[in-house]
Amino acid sequence: MKKVSDKLPPTYSVSFLLRKILIPVDGSENSMRAVDIGVDFGMRYGSRIYLVYICQECRSTQSIKEMLEKRIGGRTDYEFKEVKTNYKESSVANEILKLIAEENFDAVIMGARGTSINSDINIGSTATSVALNAPITVIVVR
Repeated sequence: MKKVSDKLPPTYSVSFLLRKILIPVDGSENSMRAVDIGVDFGMRYGSRIYLVYICQECRSTQSIKEMLEKRIGGRTDYEFKEVKTNYKESSVANEILKLIAEENFDAVIMGARGTSINSDINIGSTATSVALNAPITVIVVR
């Protein structure tokens, strides 16, 4: 009996679907897992990784950069962007959705913090909002 992999040569159509990936980071373990997945896509399919840290006062930007550099370890190229926002005028989800619209990303990979009041809901409001409103593929990592 032949396996499916014996019948057809591998295709890399994924590389065309996920050329430009946005990964919001906040230093949480779930966002670092999202980075790991994005790095894997970068290594396997040549996806370009864009890491964004959205903050109000941005005091911990340097520690986030160091954490990312350590986690990625030179395995793939990436770009890092800090976006300052006022939480009274906008939200992290809105800023992510703006970036998606302005910079034509193919996908978003993001961590689900799961900090909601209801313990039965294992996804944070930011991830929920992005997943429901983004016009592109959203991968939520737990």
